[in-house]
Amino acid sequence: MLRFPSCPSLLSLALFICAVALLSGCGGLDPTSIPPFTGITGTVNVEGGEAAWPQDSAYEMRAAAFLTKPLKPSDVISAVFQQKASISDSLPRFKGSVPYSIAVTGAPKTFLYVVVALRTGPDFFKDWKMIAVHSVVNDPLQPSAVTVAPEQTVVIPFVVDFSNLPPQPFE
Repeated sequence: MLRFPSCPSLLSLALFICAVALLSGCGGLDPTSIPPFTGITGTVNVEGGEAAWPQDSAYEMRAAAFLTKPLKPSDVISAVFQQKASISDSLPRFKGSVPYSIAVTGAPKTFLYVVVALRTGPDFFKDWKMIAVHSVVNDPLQPSAVTVAPEQTVVIPFVVDFSNLPPQPFE
């Protein structure tokens, strides 16, 4: 009959050694193994450069990709919470050119509305304006769909013209 040690610390030590042996045999977590980026990247270029920025109403800028076009301001935040949108980190403002990156989880995904958005007031949930819309025909009324496959990087350049902003989806 197999007898286990009566000392709880010996049993714990034996279980720990078994767990380490099992985990080390499968490769474990390799901190040097970085998965390839999946998402959308590019540059946001501002017509007129740094001087073109609105000085009083540029609180925050982000690039965003939506599975469907938001039809009211609350759709923007709800899409993010429901994982129906992917957004970049906050981007530097008051620059002539800014790189951006939108990580996409759960690819493949097709985004029907890819934009650069500017928060124009203190309300994070409502004060957003679309300042550039991805369109292969250069018509913001005809946004172009973008499909991102696993481990794929899609490059989309944006041009922002503060004197000629695209129509807003909420209007």
